Formats: sequence, C-alpha cells, structure tokens
Amino acid sequence: MRKSGLIYPLLLLVCWTGLIGAGTYALLETTVRQHLARNFSTTQGKIIRSEVGHSVMIRRGVEIEYHYSVGGKAYTGYRYRYDDHNATLEWQVAVEDHPLGSSRTVYYNPQNPADAVLEPGVDGCDLLLLLFALPIDVLTSVLWRAMITQLQEKSRVRPAGGVRIFKQAGLTLVPLGDTSAFTAGFYGMAVIAFIAAFPIVIAGGFEPSLDLMKRTWAVVVAVGVAVFVWRVIRKWSGIYDLRIDQATQTVTLPQTAGRQQPVSLSRREICGVSMQRRVNKGPSGTHFSYLPALNRDGSPAESRSIKLITWGWSEEKARAFSQWLSQELGVEFKGVEEETPGYAAKS
Repeated sequence: MRKSGLIYPLLLLVCWTGLIGAGTYALLETTVRQHLARNFSTTQGKIIRSEVGHSVMIRRGVEIEYHYSVGGKAYTGYRYRYDDHNATLEWQVAVEDHPLGSSRTVYYNPQNPADAVLEPGVDGCDLLLLLFALPIDVLTSVLWRAMITQLQEKSRVRPAGGVRIFKQAGLTLVPLGDTSAFTAGFYGMAVIAFIAAFPIVIAGGFEPSLDLMKRTWAVVVAVGVAVFVWRVIRKWSGIYDLRIDQATQTVTLPQTAGRQQPVSLSRREICGVSMQRRVNKGPSGTHFSYLPALNRDGSPAESRSIKLITWGWSEEKARAFSQWLSQELGVEFKGVEEETPGYAAKS
C-alpha cells in the first residue's frame, strides 16, 4: 500500500477513535464521580420536578430538580446520577421513586455544595458498561499500533526491518514472537470480557448485581495477569527466538508458524531466504502481507520454504529482515514467492 493509500484509513481511524474515546472518557468520568459521591456530605432536599426527559423524537433520561440548603444557603440540584441520560438507566422507575413534593436525601460535595446527586455509588450497570468498553478500546489500540507501524515503515526502512537482534559469542538471537507480554495480557482481558458480557446481559439485563460484576472483573484481571505471566515465561525460555549458532553451524527455528516446538536445521540445508506473500481478502479489498522464510535443500518433495513467523508483516519490513538474514547466513535472497500452506518443518 502506498503512503498516500493510508490517508483515508487514517482519517477513518481518527474519527472512530474520537467516538470511542469520547464514550470511554464519559463512562470513566461518571463512574469515578459516582464512586467519589459515596463520601459526600448529606442533607434533606425536596423534589420539585421529576419526569422522564424528552428529546426531539423519543423520551430519554431523567429530568429531576430539587431544592436543598447547606449552611443556610439555598441550592437547586438537577442530577439524579452523573449519567442521568444513560440509555441503560431505568428512567421511569427512577421518576416513580422520586415523586413530586417528596423529601429525599441529597448527597453534596462539601468542597462545592452545588455539586449534588440523589443516587451515589457505582452499580453493576456501571461495571458492565466498562466490561463492554474494554474489548472495543483494546481493538482501537491494536488498529492504532498497526497504523503507526505502517507509517513508520513507509517513512523509513529500519535495519533488519526494526527486528531486535542480540549477538553473543558465536550466537545470534532474534526474538520473533508476534505479541509482547503486555499486549498478550490485554488481549486476554479483552477476550474474556467479551465472552463474559453477553451471558450477563442475557441472564439479568443491564442491571446485574454489583457483587456479580465485581467477581466478573476479578476474573478478567486474573486472566490478564495469567496470560502476561505465561507470555513472559515463554519469552524468557527462548522458544520464540531464531538462533544462529556459529559453533555448531545450526539454525534453530522459533516455536511459531505452527511449530509445536523449536526445530534445529543444519546451515548446510539452507539454500536461501525468501518472502512468502499471503493474500488477505476482505470487504475493503485484497491486501497482502509477507512472511520471511528459509528455503531448504533436499529432494523436490522436501525442498520447501519454512515460514519464520505466524502473522504477516509489511513488504518493507519483511524485505529488510529477509535481506539481513540472507547476509547473516551467507545464502541467496530469493525475493517474493507465493505462500506455501501449512509447512512448519519437522526435526
């Protein structure tokens, strides 16, 4: 994709991020304010207006008004909660529970008495909405990461495509794990949040108990931490590293691209390095990604390309890395070839 071809996806991503960011910010802000309101001071107030609000076409939100006084000064409050127009809030029930002329406890901020609500505290719905927001926010961050990577690779080609390379005495290590531990942890949280949210809504609607949502969030966080630790242990074990050993003249393939364990090859078996082109077809058209691969000597039935990664890179990154690897191994760079399905190399 040309650099100019990224303009429209970038604009769409900016618009999408603005929408999602505004919604997430509003949700976080109201949840935090609801929590802080639990420690507000209290006084008695009188309801002087209580009705379901009206927009241009539909009824929406709680329209409430009440008088109260603090330190001899009169105030008028207009909030039932900090999210009076939340679509999941049972507006009619709230109005019926606060009839006109009734006396109700008012929770006000002692630092700013004009800041008041009638219903403080976080409820199950607040935590449920945050549960729904988590996978969407993680998806948005993934899209931004992919976009930033594309822009960086279009602007300049980094040595070896930006892949980290560690050299020790007679040993070269190239980490080729597709996902960092932090990213894997957030992915794990997003997946379990997505899976958990729908059964909760089906079973209890948008008003689950606070205790249920606390337990659900505890599970979500625990899964994220477990995935993070699991990924750290696996990365430190070196199973995702491409290892080039000068002393033994072997190349150990990482546990990626369908391999169940690292596989070692003699350098004499490797006759070249290539890039396998993967075709991805979607609603927006056909896109290509590229996977660095080793070309292995042998009989025609065994002379195949061995992919080094699971997910494809941009052409620029794959080319830069493949060219570096061909020089490191002293073999020919054979350019682009079509993807060979499913071959992972066996020991």
